[in-house]
Amino acid sequence: MSKGLKQVAMLFSATFLGAVLNFIASKINTDVLNTAEYGNVRFVMNIIQLLSWIVLFGWFMSGSRLLALSNDRKRSARIRGALIVFLSVAVLLLMLLTFAVGMCYKGRPELQLLFFCSLPVCLYPLLTNYMNTTAQGDNHIVRLSLARVLPVLCFIIVALLLYPRLAVIDSKTVLYLHWGICSLVLIGIIISTRPSFGNLKPIFADLRKENKEYGIQLYWGSLAMVATNYLSGVTLGLFNSDNVNVGFFTLALSLAQPISYLPGIVGTTFFKQFVHEDRIPSKVFLLTIAMTILSCFVFILLIGPVVSLYDSSYAAVGPFAKWLAIGFSVHGIGDMINRFLGSHGQGRDIRNSSFACGAVKIIGSVLFVWLWNVQGAILTVLLSSSVYAISLYSRYCFYLKRTTFVSDK
Repeated sequence: MSKGLKQVAMLFSATFLGAVLNFIASKINTDVLNTAEYGNVRFVMNIIQLLSWIVLFGWFMSGSRLLALSNDRKRSARIRGALIVFLSVAVLLLMLLTFAVGMCYKGRPELQLLFFCSLPVCLYPLLTNYMNTTAQGDNHIVRLSLARVLPVLCFIIVALLLYPRLAVIDSKTVLYLHWGICSLVLIGIIISTRPSFGNLKPIFADLRKENKEYGIQLYWGSLAMVATNYLSGVTLGLFNSDNVNVGFFTLALSLAQPISYLPGIVGTTFFKQFVHEDRIPSKVFLLTIAMTILSCFVFILLIGPVVSLYDSSYAAVGPFAKWLAIGFSVHGIGDMINRFLGSHGQGRDIRNSSFACGAVKIIGSVLFVWLWNVQGAILTVLLSSSVYAISLYSRYCFYLKRTTFVSDK
């Protein structure tokens, strides 16, 4: 088996195991919180994750491409060091934004308290983004695999040991433990990459140039698409008297979303190789589609029995997750194409596809959720994922025509 296929198998296995562990973690949390409390936790997490995309400004994605182009270990270590500087600034900005949002919830003291309590652990989404982007560029598939498994595994172990010994377990406890433990583990993995902080001035100059031409394009696209992933979870809370439906929908999202990661695994694993390819190899395309269809089919078969392990009040999550899995499968194929275009610096093409996807999400998260509640949120995922994949595939075809025309000349 080639190195690429071994890495695909490793990351696929880690992502699958991570999905199982996330299910166990959500089961543990829903057992100690009622539906309203769990909904409040997920509502606050959604908003913080939304805010985390605002403070990135494309630097991690620019750094990922520089890492993919680099064949010098010392230079790669300095790129990681520069990105950690940007990460530190982003954490401070996210804390300020989270505090500001919390101040807006004076009429909902239980939510305001959760926002304020999240300040020490709100860095978790940024750490996750840092790992996903830098490990992709560095081809650190082992570390990325560990990042998919170890944080939630450590949380599960601590929760199983600690929860029975606590007299009171509330939303604050769950938020602190879940994001706090996961953050500590990710920090450990990041330290293991041995970033260097010496002579960063030329690295910052390279990052600024790359960000201007590439990263900032993806940033605007990510705001339109990825950040709006959390919008339905926010509007469901705004259009309902409580956050029960937020809990149902976001739980279904957390169960189904790993389906979208699986096709992207191929693109992530081959990202560094894609830099030197003029097109996506046909075997890679076929592997992605086959893996996606198989994963979606197995998920739909198993999700019913899996959800039955939750309290009966969560029974609606199963049908929600089945429909979401179909949408995420289509989205995942688009992500693989995204990785290829990204490795060739086609930031504008990715941005424009993300804009199209984000426009559907914004309209659906407001209009469809207002009209049809959770069903409207699910419809939004299905439509936006289809628009995203079709748009990226068409731009990939145009890219092939452009490059073929240039080479023929």
